[in-house]
Order: sequence, then C-alpha cells, then structure tokens
Amino acid sequence: MEQTQPDGSRARIGIIGGSGTYRLPGAAIRAEVNVRTPYGAPSGPVTLGEVAGRAVAFLPRHGAGHSLPPQKINYRANLWALRSLGVEAVISSSAVGGLRAAYGPESFVVPDQLIDRTWGRADTFFDGAGAVGAEPAGVQHLPASEPFCPGLRARLSGALADRQLPHERTGTMVVINGPRFSTRAESAWYAAAGADVISMTQYPEPVLAAELNMGYATLAYITDSDTGHDGSDPVTAGTVFARLKNAQPDILAVLEATVAAIGDDYVPSRPMDPTAVNRIMALPPAQQTGVPR
Repeated sequence: MEQTQPDGSRARIGIIGGSGTYRLPGAAIRAEVNVRTPYGAPSGPVTLGEVAGRAVAFLPRHGAGHSLPPQKINYRANLWALRSLGVEAVISSSAVGGLRAAYGPESFVVPDQLIDRTWGRADTFFDGAGAVGAEPAGVQHLPASEPFCPGLRARLSGALADRQLPHERTGTMVVINGPRFSTRAESAWYAAAGADVISMTQYPEPVLAAELNMGYATLAYITDSDTGHDGSDPVTAGTVFARLKNAQPDILAVLEATVAAIGDDYVPSRPMDPTAVNRIMALPPAQQTGVPR
C-alpha cells in the first residue's frame, strides 16, 4: 500500500531538479505536498502541477536555495516521497563535468552507465532494518547492469535532437561524494577507468528508483572540463552556476518535451519483487517510535 495523500495529489511522472533547476518547466501548479516518509524529511515539499498535459510531481534535489550539499541529501526520502504520490517515471536534471574531449562544456549527455565512488550514503531500502508493527521488507538484491531506463533515455535524447542541442546519447558517469571537486590525479584516474563525465549526486538516485520499480533517467548538462584536461581553467562553483543559469531555458524545454513524450505506453522495467516494494511503501512515517531513519 502507498501513503494516502490529499485528493488530486497523484502524478505518474516525477522530476528531480538539479542545481539551478528549482521549478517545474512550463507548469500549471496545483499544490505543494509535504510528504512524511519512513526515512525523514525529503529535500522539500513536492510541487504538483501539469506539464504538457500530464500530471507531474517536482522536487528540487538540493532544497530551497540550494541548501543541501550532495552528501547530505536524503535520497531515500526523496524517492519514497515520489513513489508514494504514484510516480512511475523519474527524470532528473544534473550538472556534470566532462572528462573527455567528446564531452565538452555547454553540451548535454544522457548517461547510460555509472561508477559509484561515493561513501556513507544510505543507498538501499532493503537494508534489513524493520519498523515496529510493520512487516519486514527483507533483504533484496537489485539487478543493476542497466542503471538508467532505456525508454526514458530515448525520450530525453529525442527531445535534445529535436532542438538540435549538442549532446551525446550515451556516457559513463562517475559519482563522487563532494562537495569538493576532484584533484588532477583523481580526474585522470576516473577517465582511465572509463568515465566520461563526473557528478556528485547521480548515486544512489537511479538504484533507489529501481528498488521501488520506477524508471529513471537523467538530463546531464556539462558545465566544465573538471580539472582542465583540455587546457581550460579547473572548475569552480561560480563557473558551474553561471553556465547553468544560461542553460536553464534549454534544460526546461527539454524536460517539458520529455514529459510530453511519456505516454500511456511507457512501462518501467520493475526489477524488484512487487511484494517487497509494497512492504517498503507500507512503512509508517519516521516520526513514529522504532522506525528506521
């Protein structure tokens, strides 16, 4: 069972806005919902609206005013909150650095693979913990060979192509803990390991979405060349936010077009046992005694 929400607060499509993306694209806003989860508070209220004629739930990953650093984001609460509202397809936006010449600044990539180099993040709903009065969800092992949904990725790539925006249809993303940027040695190591772009937030979102049988894909905008492998200056936060500000019209337009392309024929892969997912969604909010956080 899923948490009961007020009437009209259901959406099949969710958007997680990355750095610089703090509002729904082209939306008619209906409501804001404060979702209580078994894992504590999400990054903020979930905005419910209509985009391209479809009901959408929007959540800014970093909270209001970019108040949450990457390693402090409550990823489990965010994904659980979206699923509780009926979301089956999650699109995220993300700022990334490019590690190779083909992945240059001020272009886009729709990643198909990731390398996790984070630490200390709660990255599974199935950690063996239980809640008082709730049926144990049990330990589950997620198949993760394809961490990003091919169907949603195709729709993102199509929206980018329709707008003739420079982009790569595939790419391997390495995810670091942050909030600091890489050293030159680290950047070279990631590239040698096969990474094309680098992020601080794209793990564990995809696997948590998959554990709740939601499809997930990300629209990644390349803001920089990390430590300057192409002769450019090493990345700074100022560079990232300045380029993201300029790119917002394109980012919002691509997100809106992608939402429009997610029709009734879209079905997520659902790799997890539905019974196990239902047990996670039936957990009571964290304010109750004995509930894991």
